[in-house]
Amino acid sequence: MVYDESPPRDDLADRLLEQRIVMVSGSLDHVRANDAAARLMLLDGSGDDPIQLVVSCPDGDLVAATALADTIELLGVELRAVASGVVGGPVILPFALATRRLAQPHATFRFVEPAIDVQGRASDLAVATARHLHVLAEFHERIAAATAQSVETIADNFRQRRTMTADEATACGLIDEIIRRHGLRAV
Repeated sequence: MVYDESPPRDDLADRLLEQRIVMVSGSLDHVRANDAAARLMLLDGSGDDPIQLVVSCPDGDLVAATALADTIELLGVELRAVASGVVGGPVILPFALATRRLAQPHATFRFVEPAIDVQGRASDLAVATARHLHVLAEFHERIAAATAQSVETIADNFRQRRTMTADEATACGLIDEIIRRHGLRAV
């Protein structure tokens, strides 16, 4: 008798991957961003069908979000991002860079300035703060370009810690469509 010793393919993430769906939830840290980027690159290299990225991340690390956004910009296939739950802080950038941006009706977008956490001598703090401000300016510029809003409007949304409903996010160009039908697949 021959036994199949390969691991069972019942892992939910693997099963979703087979459907060309990548889910990212929780605070977007480097581990989650790298995992999502790897899955997106794998799917990009394995076919021409669109990929769906389901996002429910209320906050995250600016560097991790920027790295995921860089990967999204390199994809050669259509990426449909679906906001589910809260999308906030730095996670708005990778969401905004998707080819199509969709949201479930209850989705919320929280514009919260990414925090900086540095320690050390005053000169180290000055350098880190200057670098953070530079990355933050690029962050605002990339979202503005993706949404056809001014950089000032985007920066103000973050400074004011604005929260938007799916309808408000549609009006400002952050999302293209609210999914009003049952199911996640949107054409």
